[in-house]
Amino acid sequence: MEDPNQEKKSRFDLQPHYIEWGLTALGVIVACVLVVFVLFRMTIIWGMIKKFFGILSPFIYGFVMAYLLMPVFNMLYRNLQPPMSRKFKNGTRLAKGLCSALTLAFGLAVVGVLLWMVLPQLATSITSLVDSMDLYMNEISGWVASLLHNNPEIEHSFMRLYDQFSAQVMNWAQNDLLPQLGNMMSGVVTTVNVLMNLLIGVIIALYILNSKDTFCAQAKKMTYSFFTVEKANAIMARVAHIHRVFGGFITGKLMDSSIIGVLCFIGMRLMISFGWMTMPTSYALLIAVIIGVTNIIPFFGPFIGAIPSTILIMVISPVQALYFVIFVLLLQQFDGNILGPKILGNATGLSSFWVMFAILLFGGVMGFAGMVIGVPLFAVLYSVLTEKINHLLKKRGLSVDTNDYRGHKRIDPETHAFVEAQETMPPVSAKERRRAAQQKDQENKNQ
Repeated sequence: MEDPNQEKKSRFDLQPHYIEWGLTALGVIVACVLVVFVLFRMTIIWGMIKKFFGILSPFIYGFVMAYLLMPVFNMLYRNLQPPMSRKFKNGTRLAKGLCSALTLAFGLAVVGVLLWMVLPQLATSITSLVDSMDLYMNEISGWVASLLHNNPEIEHSFMRLYDQFSAQVMNWAQNDLLPQLGNMMSGVVTTVNVLMNLLIGVIIALYILNSKDTFCAQAKKMTYSFFTVEKANAIMARVAHIHRVFGGFITGKLMDSSIIGVLCFIGMRLMISFGWMTMPTSYALLIAVIIGVTNIIPFFGPFIGAIPSTILIMVISPVQALYFVIFVLLLQQFDGNILGPKILGNATGLSSFWVMFAILLFGGVMGFAGMVIGVPLFAVLYSVLTEKINHLLKKRGLSVDTNDYRGHKRIDPETHAFVEAQETMPPVSAKERRRAAQQKDQENKNQ
């Protein structure tokens, strides 16, 4: 007796693509519904994302602190762990705890000293600059008038525009800049939420430094449980590469920018001592902070810091601004050719074009943070894409050397060897048509 389900089973076996079509259609419909939902609820979703990251902000602060302080912790652990493990039974655990506490104390001390030294001076410099703005504007007005005294019409037009500009600058500085500065300073110091997040972040950073080996072992264990051994090994190699690129670039750039800021401060103090600059000493610290902070940004950082600093000095004296520009150019040449290569080396492996591309792209998306981390992040993406391209080329038996693809060469489909490209397009210009006709006549004569 025949099975009544035999016919249905046979149809199912003979037409399996119906199920694939149905699943594909269902997946497309679900994806469209999700896209429409996201588009119509973008404000709500973005608010939920911001709230989620706001909740996780202490962990983000702690991870960033621990990552930046990791070199200090490793140096202390290498020096303290061997003798403590020989003297105490639990010497390794004690060494980790002691190194974590010392590292965190070092980081807090550095930040505290910098804030104690810089913030009062910055506030004093900005307040002094705003108070003296009227005097500096009058000096510039007199200097321009002396230059244009032989052209009264140009002088009159320029002075009218200059008076309007100076009035707007004074109004902005007195009514907007100082109140915003005071609100910003008081808000940063007195906001309980920010202080609580930073305090919790410090505690989390202490836990991360003390237990980083355990966290790494747990992450490695989880990776090997979810993926094959080959895939897990590839993931471990990729994570090590990311750590090497980010760690080397960020820590090196922070050290490089700190040195440049200190050298800028010393250089400006020397120029003030020699009488080349007549600005108050507090301005030197303000300008050195601007140069040091903006120097963290690759490629554009020196220009971003030099432009407002030059304008600041130009308000006092255009000649002193010229001295400052020459000094900054010399300082940046020293940084780009001597100091930077010594500290950073070739940490990213990117050309200048891709560095500029990464800064503009991630800076436009993420602001100042994107300009700082954009280069190492793009370097990681660039290396991943390069490895993927080389892998595909090797599977096809093709060369992975970029130099082999230069010039007018093509790959022979049979031998996979590079051969000179044969022109197959019809001639366009009159010269090309004459040359083609001559070649054709020569071929006919040879035949």
